[in-house]
Amino acid sequence: MNQLYQEIPLSTLAEHVYNMQTRGYSVFEDFLDEDMCELLKDRYLSVLNSYQHYSTERSKVDKHHIHDLLVQDVEFAKLLEDPRLQQIFTPILGEYWIMYAFTTSSIPPHGENYGGRVHVDCPRFIQNYVTNAGIIWALDDFTTENGGTKLLPASHHSVEIPSESFFEQHCIQLSCKKGTAIVFNARVVHRAGFNKTDAWRHSLTMNVCRPYMKQRMDWVRFIPENISSQLNQQARRIIGFDTRLPSSLEEFFVPEEQRLYKPNQE
Repeated sequence: MNQLYQEIPLSTLAEHVYNMQTRGYSVFEDFLDEDMCELLKDRYLSVLNSYQHYSTERSKVDKHHIHDLLVQDVEFAKLLEDPRLQQIFTPILGEYWIMYAFTTSSIPPHGENYGGRVHVDCPRFIQNYVTNAGIIWALDDFTTENGGTKLLPASHHSVEIPSESFFEQHCIQLSCKKGTAIVFNARVVHRAGFNKTDAWRHSLTMNVCRPYMKQRMDWVRFIPENISSQLNQQARRIIGFDTRLPSSLEEFFVPEEQRLYKPNQE
C-alpha cells in the first residue's frame, strides 16, 4: 500500500530548517496516514513477536529494537521512497545523504526499552557541522503516559551529555498523534520515557548520515535483492547503492557511468 505524498511547502521547510538549527528538532504532523500506520504496525508486530535474541547481552538489551526490519518486508523499505525525506534532510546533510541505521523503538506495557537511557545518537561533536540526523515515525500516539519521547532542546550545541537529573529538570516531553514524524539532530540529548499504560507504544526510526561515512550495516548486501530491486532510485541511494566500494580492479576501472561510488558526493 502506498500513501499519496504531498510536497512540503517552502514556508514549512524554512521553519523546519530554523528549528533544526536552533532547538535541534522539528515535528511534522500527519506525515503518515491512518491506513499506512496500521499496515506498518501490523507487519512490524509479526516481526517483533517472533524475535529471537542472539547469545550476546546487547542482543537481549535490544529486544525491543529490531535492526533488520528492512530485510523482512518491502513495505518498510518503501518508506525510503518518500520524496519528502529528501526535502527534510537535504538542507541538513546535503542532497546525497544515506541511511546509517533503520531501527524500531517499542516500549512494552509498564516498562521501558534501551532507548530509555539519557543519550545521543551520534558520538561526534563538530561545531556547526551536522554528521547525523534522525527521524521517528510514530505508529502510535506519543503521550506522557505511554513514554512518548523526551528531548533536551538545543542540546546539540554542547559537547557535554548532562546528568539524568539535569535532563529531567530541563527536557520536554514530546506528545503527538500517530502518523507524526519527529526529525532531530542526532546530537540532541533524548530518551524514551517509561510506559505506564497497558498498551505498547510503537515507532520506527532511521538515523541518516553523510555519504562518505560508514553505515551500521552493509545495507546493499544485507537487504535481499528481491526487496531492493523493487525500490526507486532515491531509496536505493539511501540504502547505499551509490556509495559502494569496488572489490577488484575490474570494478574500479569501469566507465564513469558504471562507477559503484558515484562522483561529487560530499
